[in-house]
Amino acid sequence: MQKVSFAEVSFQASIPTSTQFEDIYFSPEDGLAESRYVFQQGNNLWERWQTHDDACFVIAETGFGTGLNFFAVQALFSQFRQMFPQAKLQRLFFISFEKYPLTAENFAQAYAVYPQFQSAVQQLLLHWQQPIAGCYRYHFSAAVTLDLWFGDIADNLPQLGDYYNNRIDAWFLDGFAPRKNPEMWTDALFQQMFRLTAVNGTFATFTAASIVRKGLLAAGFQVEKREGFGRKRECLIGRKVSDVHTPLLTPWYLAKSAANPQEVAIIGGGVASVCLAYALWLRGSKVTIYCEDDELALNASGNKQGAFYPQLSDDDERHCRFYAHAFAYGQQFLSQMAKQIAFEHQWCDVLLCGYQASVQQKLKKIAARGFSDTLFQLQTAEQLTKRAGLAIPCDGAVILGGAWLNPRQFVQNFAAFLQQQGMKIVRKTAIQSMTYQNNQWCLTTTDLQQYLHSTVVIANGHKLTQFSQTQELPTYSVRGQVSHIATTNTLQQLKAILCYDGYLTPVDQAKQFHCIGASHIRNDDQRHFSQQEQQENQQKIQQNLAPAEWLTEIDTSTNMARVGVRCSVRDRLPICGNVGDFAQQTVDYHNLFNLRRRCKPIASAAYHSNLYILGALGSRGLTSAPLLAETLASLIYSEPLPLSADILTELQPNRFWVRKWLKGTPVPSRVVTNSSNENDRK
Repeated sequence: MQKVSFAEVSFQASIPTSTQFEDIYFSPEDGLAESRYVFQQGNNLWERWQTHDDACFVIAETGFGTGLNFFAVQALFSQFRQMFPQAKLQRLFFISFEKYPLTAENFAQAYAVYPQFQSAVQQLLLHWQQPIAGCYRYHFSAAVTLDLWFGDIADNLPQLGDYYNNRIDAWFLDGFAPRKNPEMWTDALFQQMFRLTAVNGTFATFTAASIVRKGLLAAGFQVEKREGFGRKRECLIGRKVSDVHTPLLTPWYLAKSAANPQEVAIIGGGVASVCLAYALWLRGSKVTIYCEDDELALNASGNKQGAFYPQLSDDDERHCRFYAHAFAYGQQFLSQMAKQIAFEHQWCDVLLCGYQASVQQKLKKIAARGFSDTLFQLQTAEQLTKRAGLAIPCDGAVILGGAWLNPRQFVQNFAAFLQQQGMKIVRKTAIQSMTYQNNQWCLTTTDLQQYLHSTVVIANGHKLTQFSQTQELPTYSVRGQVSHIATTNTLQQLKAILCYDGYLTPVDQAKQFHCIGASHIRNDDQRHFSQQEQQENQQKIQQNLAPAEWLTEIDTSTNMARVGVRCSVRDRLPICGNVGDFAQQTVDYHNLFNLRRRCKPIASAAYHSNLYILGALGSRGLTSAPLLAETLASLIYSEPLPLSADILTELQPNRFWVRKWLKGTPVPSRVVTNSSNENDRK
């Protein structure tokens, strides 16, 4: 886990200066004027936006610094949208890389001289924290998205992966001067820039240093000099005029966008479905949700209280990074949703109780990964007790910034809000099968009704594999019974979520009950009440947190409970992306190990056309669904993705097969099926 350090900054006459690089962040003459001249005019943004053929425009920047370039271009794009509301270009994505981010205090001081950006700066700082390496996505409106990649740019640019080849429209080649920061201005940077830049994409930079000019020329760019800003004599601009074939590094994982994302059907009625519907609606898509129940959120998303916090692992680094990023994005998402829809929730600490020596050792390993104190801290029993409001008899850890919320209320009220915006919900309708013909999916229900849609997402929980296109996925169902216990004067003192070999929530907002649980029964999709599981929920907390006296007030004998069935997979990570054509991929990749070893041509992954999946969220769906939905909507719309390539490969639906093929291991079919329809391949 790469921990990111904040910048060391001093101020000289209101100008921020890096003590690490002994260089200023922007021109003392007029930093804003310099940004507009060098980067906006150098990339000819205003004129290009008016004739841009796509719905989104992508800018990448080397060195976020104070964010002045971003805030300036955001303001310009706002003006453009006001003046040209009918333009094809609707959305701006700004991707920026920063090794040493500023603290919130430094930001506030830097923008004392630019009050016009104070509102946007404060919006960014609402969820500012000391990050780990990787991408953090921030939405400033439905039209402007900022992806901040923290860490060394030499590590992060390759993590944009094959998907980003030829996608970036303009570069703001910024950062500290080459003589001050030679580690950034390298041939590797220029080569990665060329790979990522779209044909006719441009760059602009404040410097005219020969090492930069020669490096860009060698990478393949056309380069020219123009008059510099202020006291600078010259600066550089350039363009990528021709496409040079870039070999794919992992063609078996190359994701594909939808041919017609403006109309999408989602099969499933849980938290994943509504989060995805929202992300698609923001992009202008017409969305239909198919739910087999009378109402949404009647299965795994239907509990009265659900915990929002990241699942941190002591043995899987990418697993940790995914959930840390999902948690950070989810905090923004829930904060924003709380302003738009009503749902019971409470922001609170999440306390991880080290009820056994092995658990305490695991927590120490997690702490050794280097998470910021703003996310994860080891705690003594005394510290946990103070945070909990009730006596905790063991040491442990705290996750800060967590919450509990009412999932059913959240999903149903969220869906009602989306219906008001034009989303369609088809209830009491179970989709039984689907076929692809004439560039459309035909969805057939159990009573043989049929619906046509251009793009489809399967998000129906533990029933993901009911379709012929998904039946090879190795998911399994997990039955979970949550017990509802009546509160007491003592239990109402609990002010944090307690996690042991189960969990206990603070009292609900009506001050009536708490949730404890949940049972975990694999390969069981039955939803009947279990007296045994009810008793086990009580026994676990009373055994794990003994000898705390308040445990005697935990009483499940009223048999108040709720049962849901979750969907999970062995590697404990969700499934998100294109639905792979297993039959065709078997033909293409059964000899993948030898194809790589012999450097033979390898085909890009074959997928079912315009068919996607979002599922296997397990018990952390409230945490992971917002970021997964944003990622999948971005993929469907051919936009930048808010996760690194190595994490995305861990989420790919075909990862279960490809991992074996990469090792030279055969992958037998999990089911006996007829050969796929040729029309169903891509």
